[in-house]
Amino acid sequence: MKRTWRYFKNLGMAAVAAQGGCATLIIVFAALFIGLWLDAQLGQRGPCVFGLLILSVPLSLYIMLRIALAAINRIALQPPPVKRQEESSDL
Repeated sequence: MKRTWRYFKNLGMAAVAAQGGCATLIIVFAALFIGLWLDAQLGQRGPCVFGLLILSVPLSLYIMLRIALAAINRIALQPPPVKRQEESSDL
């Protein structure tokens, strides 16, 4: 029973690690839409979008890395199965 619980916990942590990719998409799209809005407010065409998209790349990489490392640290490593050695006497 304990082994099954550990398996499902590890699957859950792997799913959390996969959310790093989703966080990247959210950050990049947020930068795009905020940049478009800022350009519309300032009457310009492109510099805010370009600047925010450039700034969003290192930010999204950092956040994705932090999410993945946090999930990896929580994953419980399963010890390798113990091989039982039968004792044989050579008497």
